[in-house]
Amino acid sequence: MKKRLKKLSLTLAILTGLVPPAVSMAQADNFPSKPITYIVPFAPGGASDIGGRILSEALSKELKQSVVVENKSGAAGTIGLGQLIRSAPDGHYISIVVAPNLVTPLLMPAPPYDLTKDVKPLGMIYETPTVLVVNPKYQPKITSLDSLIATAKENKHGLNFATSGVGSTAHLTMAKLAKDNKVNFEHIPFRGSSPAITAVLAGEIDFLYSEVLSLLPHIQNGSLRPIMVGTVKRLESLPDVPSIKEQNINMDTRTSWTGLVVPKDTPDAIVTKLATAVEKVMNSEDIQKRFKDLGAIPEYQNPHIMQERIAGDSAFWGQIIKDNNIQQNN
Repeated sequence: MKKRLKKLSLTLAILTGLVPPAVSMAQADNFPSKPITYIVPFAPGGASDIGGRILSEALSKELKQSVVVENKSGAAGTIGLGQLIRSAPDGHYISIVVAPNLVTPLLMPAPPYDLTKDVKPLGMIYETPTVLVVNPKYQPKITSLDSLIATAKENKHGLNFATSGVGSTAHLTMAKLAKDNKVNFEHIPFRGSSPAITAVLAGEIDFLYSEVLSLLPHIQNGSLRPIMVGTVKRLESLPDVPSIKEQNINMDTRTSWTGLVVPKDTPDAIVTKLATAVEKVMNSEDIQKRFKDLGAIPEYQNPHIMQERIAGDSAFWGQIIKDNNIQQNN
């Protein structure tokens, strides 16, 4: 009888949330108990996909469980992140978060989620500097930021440019640049950087502003010409390409970054276990080298720092959206 009462009391305590730490620790001890789904909310072949496959491979070894990349593109990353938010909060579903994920809600009258409430960060994993490129075959005169602006002013309809979607850091940076210099840049959004690259290689787009990770191979083989990098300083991977600050001292921008999140109700003990694994693999020499070779800046930053970055960048990009009257259907 006493055993039955004790068991009943424990069951009631669990149901009422009186003993979550012990339960969470038990879950963490058995985690992961099945393959982990790593959601990439963009098309295959882009920067997020490339980085995701590098990290998923390393996490599979560290956690001794398969970590499988699942591409879920569309709506500037909100479809994939929405899937993550609706997933079981048991640690077996993780997703990247990039600038479009935090910016897109600012473009919508009814935001689909709130990153300060609907997810738990695992930490920032790398920064992905952007680079502006043209196809020298179709735009031989454009060799610098000044010549880009001059060409846009010469053309009756300005120039069009591609990005990985409405609300991307590339889109908002170009909107600010166009307004500051009184030129017309028509934005052509794509579902990820890979199809955008295909368009500029085909001469369908005047220029492209996107992450270095996906553009570096095309720059190295000469099919695309880099005009500027979207950072304060030059990049190690592109030392001869001047930064946006060098060419426009008054231009303010933010570096695009990538972080990892899980659903909001994921137990803290599992979050800690995942974050620890991510930090360990990101600090390994092999992973550091692989990301640097792709043009990324690998640096793990803890969940608290990531949460602060979400808030700060949201305010910065939100002001640009307001100043340029940018809407979701642009």
